[in-house]
Amino acid sequence: MNRFLTTLLLTFVTSTVANAGGHTEASAFGFALIVPASEVQRVERLLDSHREFMESTHSVSGSEETRLNSYTVLKGAEMQNPADSPQGTTGRTDYILTEHYETPIGLQKHMEASAKWADMAEMNEVISQFNVGITLPGSVYSKMNR
Repeated sequence: MNRFLTTLLLTFVTSTVANAGGHTEASAFGFALIVPASEVQRVERLLDSHREFMESTHSVSGSEETRLNSYTVLKGAEMQNPADSPQGTTGRTDYILTEHYETPIGLQKHMEASAKWADMAEMNEVISQFNVGITLPGSVYSKMNR
């Protein structure tokens, strides 16, 4: 079943990146997770594995066509009410992962490589279980660089 989901996702992304609603700027993706305290260790082990996979298969200085412009994982406590921080936290942890490639081909190559990543099936499980938002494929709406 996990192999089926990975294949389906890869097929969707590949075709969507190629078409991108008539645009050719689908060069990024991201997702947000809200994780209960009991699963934080598992998710962080998986995110660490993902970072190792990214470092071993991606370049931030290589070919412009496939170059990774940014990779970020944010982590923070989920707030009871973000507009009223004195209410405290829920005990769950928020994670936001984003990747931005120079071109749509970079995103497509990432999806192809990730299908071979040893922990892809578990990542699919985690995303299915804790995902609260995903942009796949996406394009950069706004950015600031140094």
